[in-house]
This record gives sequence, C-alpha cells and structure tokens, in this order.
Amino acid sequence: MKLNITYSAYRELELIPQAPLRNIGEAIIQLAENPYPPGSSLLQGIGGCYYLAIDDYYILYHIDDDGALTVLGVLDGPYHPLH
Repeated sequence: MKLNITYSAYRELELIPQAPLRNIGEAIIQLAENPYPPGSSLLQGIGGCYYLAIDDYYILYHIDDDGALTVLGVLDGPYHPLH
C-alpha cells in the first residue's frame, strides 16, 4: 500500500520525544501493511478516516479509493476528543 504523510503530520512528528516517536514510527510503517490493525477505529461522520492510539498519541489517517494511506496528523494527549 502506498504511504503518504502530510506536511502538517510531519511537523507534528518533529515535536514528539524520542521514546514514543519510535513506537509511532513503527506503527505508521505497519499501517502500510495492515491499515486496519486491532485498536484502530473509524471516525464517525468522516468518510475513510481512522485513528490508532499509540502510547498517549493518536495517529489520524485516511484511506482513499485508490488504496493509498495518508497520515493526516499525530495528535498528542490521552484525553484528545477523538477518544
């Protein structure tokens, strides 16, 4: 599966400390292999958008009609409204 990361998601990744960043990076790479891992959830009302919790962060991603996966953002905090 083709994997894209938006510029805004890339900028968010730059702000994450090294320890969780390693887990988040591995999870993003694994999403390209399996975009629907255990723990991923479909966002209601937003077609094709999913999120996956990793440590205290949420990876927000979209799967388009061509099968490409785009990371839209990496959101900080266990109490983010997505949860």
